[in-house]
Amino acid sequence: MTRIETLNQLEITLESFLTRMAESLSQKTGAIREITFLDDIARESFRGRYINSRLGNWFANNNTLLEGGRLRDTDITAIGNLLGDIKSGLDETDPESKKLAEEIDHWRIKGVVPGRKLILKMKGDTDEPTISEKFAEILKREAEFFENYQDNKKHLLTILDDILKSADAKEDEIYIHLAGAAIYFLKMNGYKVGPFVKRLKEIEESKLGNKHAD
Repeated sequence: MTRIETLNQLEITLESFLTRMAESLSQKTGAIREITFLDDIARESFRGRYINSRLGNWFANNNTLLEGGRLRDTDITAIGNLLGDIKSGLDETDPESKKLAEEIDHWRIKGVVPGRKLILKMKGDTDEPTISEKFAEILKREAEFFENYQDNKKHLLTILDDILKSADAKEDEIYIHLAGAAIYFLKMNGYKVGPFVKRLKEIEESKLGNKHAD
């Protein structure tokens, strides 16, 4: 395989990885948004407010939410808990409320059931952040890191060069992740990124390769 072919293959691999990452993040973000909205409905229900229209719209907008494995088990349990709380406040003597209660039962048949809300842990046990929470923290740190460049009016290619230098010199994996995102964005906007892909690959093998080998 020639050098150009190798670089092209690296670009294709990186693009495929970042595309899958973006799609996965988009799905998770959408699920979190819908759960948050359902939580707002449950809070309104607890206050004795009329929630039938909002709940009906939520069901209409999320009739495919359970398809394609988009939800984690924890998401399904959270929805089950919220729907259970909401149903307890519905007046099933009202035809509209009864229909919504039946829809909640339909979701339970699909597997969306309440879970235990109280989890007892052994003394000294600490909460380990989920992989999604870790990813969200990286995105937050990347945004804060990138803000430092905005006032300098630097071109993204120049910024990418600085990021790669940091990735090579520092142990924090955030620079490798941020470099990969910048490379993908530049490629999607028509820039030639082959040399940057090669640099990132070499840095990744040097940093992460050794780490994974331990």
